[in-house]
Amino acid sequence: MSVRRTFLSIALAWNTVISTAVAAAPEAAALARRIDALLAEGHQKQAELAPLADDATFLRRLYLDAVGRIPTVAEVRTFLEAQSTDKRAVLTEELLASSASARHFATFWRRTWIPQADTPQFVGLSAEVEPWLAARLRENSPYDHIVHALLTVPASGKPEAGKAQDRQAAPRAFFAASEYKPENLAANTARAFLGVNLDCAQCHDHPFSRWTREQFWQTAAFFARPTRATEALPVRLELAIANTDQVVTPRLLVSAQPAWPENIEPDTGRHLLADWICDKQNPYLARNGVNRLWAYFFGAGLIEPLDDLSGENPASHPRLLDELAASFADSGFDLRFLASAYMSTRIYQSTSRPQASAVSGPGTSGSVDPRAFAYMPIRALTGEQLYASLRVAAALPVEREDLDSASVTAARRRFTAGFRVDRPVAAQRSIMQALALMNGELTTEVTDFATSPLLRATVNSPFLGTPERVQTLFLATLGRLPADDELVALVAHASRHSDEGAAGRALADIFWALINSSEFNTNR
Repeated sequence: MSVRRTFLSIALAWNTVISTAVAAAPEAAALARRIDALLAEGHQKQAELAPLADDATFLRRLYLDAVGRIPTVAEVRTFLEAQSTDKRAVLTEELLASSASARHFATFWRRTWIPQADTPQFVGLSAEVEPWLAARLRENSPYDHIVHALLTVPASGKPEAGKAQDRQAAPRAFFAASEYKPENLAANTARAFLGVNLDCAQCHDHPFSRWTREQFWQTAAFFARPTRATEALPVRLELAIANTDQVVTPRLLVSAQPAWPENIEPDTGRHLLADWICDKQNPYLARNGVNRLWAYFFGAGLIEPLDDLSGENPASHPRLLDELAASFADSGFDLRFLASAYMSTRIYQSTSRPQASAVSGPGTSGSVDPRAFAYMPIRALTGEQLYASLRVAAALPVEREDLDSASVTAARRRFTAGFRVDRPVAAQRSIMQALALMNGELTTEVTDFATSPLLRATVNSPFLGTPERVQTLFLATLGRLPADDELVALVAHASRHSDEGAAGRALADIFWALINSSEFNTNR
């Protein structure tokens, strides 16, 4: 089948998908409008809102954020040619409901909750927890249910006698990454699920911190094993504060305390703590969730640092944060609803070019404050996004941890580890990363005529002239057509060679240059 016929088949199939997809949920659209209104109050004072991004820019951003890869040539052509006024909203819903999106966000939430799995010591935990998370996200399980399951996984890790292993049971990765130590579990639980940093309080009372050392160890005591001092005393949870003679019992970080049952089981403390964390009235769970996801989409949190929701660090937009948290909780902690609302906002659909004229004047630095959220920030691709996008650009299938062999997934893991970034909005490529992208194993594979389906199809298609071949390479890598000056220069370069082999190598050179460009390496 010719490339053109292949494109046509995919385009027809995609048109069918778009025409039958369910439009954006009204609730998400309503929240998006509310976000726009609250941000607009700040824009009037701080910065002019950037213009609307064109369809090509929006599409590439949408795919990278929703499913972790760039769109294919066929997907770009179909979207750009579609005339419906709601095509952005329809495709957003379609991608967020896909299995690819569940796998992509499983990595995001695993990295948020269990960052230790990116270290050599705990590297195996990713393969344990991410498939479980992906399954929960594919079902659109509520956020609070996922958190509760991770914190209340059975202590033994073994099925009860006579019962089969529950495949729905949460993995023990969160506990393994904390080395099963109550103090590690207290710090990691507070940071991951509440956005509260208790680290300093583990060793001392900090003069400027809200949390005390005693509170830290009282939180850790929820993870202590039940003890009984004498047969006359009931079983209880207690924990000695390190390097002291003081012993504490479990106590929440708020004034209200849980009702303890008469019989204390090994999991009782963790269950009570998880119940409080996941209670809809908990002041931290929803705020932490919306703030983390906001930072993912818009480059910076409404509160920074992300793990400082103690109340001492004001939000850039307090009303917005409060309303987002309330809407998230009222939705039943629906992560897909929240992501859809964020991606439907005017700011998400803006360009990455700030309007500098809005900040001129005394006392300004000449740049727009990124926390004014008046333009979309440019973000570096994560290792996972870059790996998948390189393969998509070359028309190779995207590799998956749950389907491919161990050797394949190991190669993917090595690549993504080499390009790991903590905060994409602040990331810059290192020299080693730049060299790997120019000359590494994957670059060699995707730019090799023998292993790159895109290059073979582009060069061997008799119905494509040199301009159309250059355009195809741009659509495959940058998701847009080349500008006039780009097209003229690159067509001239590719047309210098009369023999077929040299012309093919010239196109391969152009493809190599495109995937090494800053535009390919970033989400704009």
